[in-house]
Amino acid sequence: MSNQERGRGRGRPINLTLTEPQKKLLQAIEAYIARHGMSPTMREMAEELGQGVANVFKLVQRLERNGYITRVPGKSRSLTVVRSVGEEPIVGLVSIPLVGTVVAGHPLLAHENVLGELLVDSATVRTGRHFALKVSGQSMINAGIGSGDVVIVKQQPLADHRDIVVALLNDEATVKRLHYRQGQISLLPENPRFKPIPVGPDDDLRIVGKVVAVRRG
Repeated sequence: MSNQERGRGRGRPINLTLTEPQKKLLQAIEAYIARHGMSPTMREMAEELGQGVANVFKLVQRLERNGYITRVPGKSRSLTVVRSVGEEPIVGLVSIPLVGTVVAGHPLLAHENVLGELLVDSATVRTGRHFALKVSGQSMINAGIGSGDVVIVKQQPLADHRDIVVALLNDEATVKRLHYRQGQISLLPENPRFKPIPVGPDDDLRIVGKVVAVRRG
């Protein structure tokens, strides 16, 4: 196993020492969840700490990278604390298949599509089957998913409105936000340069899974 594989977050090692701003944010997130029974938004945390939203987002990314919290990209109240201040890190790693360019006519997880294996924190993939998919393109950039990033996907045939999913539309794989409106299904990008993809009655749409985490490329 290489040094990069031993680390978390595309080769970055787990950092066992929290900076003071990281510690304050983690404690604030835990306190908010205890008071309200749900996680805070970035803006609420920014107001709580008297900081800018962008700075709080960077702190959240650091906490996520070092194994203190998890979150679902694109969802505003999806922060989960998996390790409190002073707790030992969760070091269990599991291997999931890494999928690259999808070969037309083959199932997404067919041998022809699998690039190899990816080690992920077992806390991220507690239940169900998962796989990793390397993203190409900038259509989901505003959801924090850029070209070259790797999304961790929980395999499931159904998803809720506004979930970010990996879908097969007429045998072409895509990462988009699922949207239901008045019986109409669309796959929405998170970049104004790209147009929504309406799903017609003659289209073959299959949900492969739901995005549960992102690793930066």
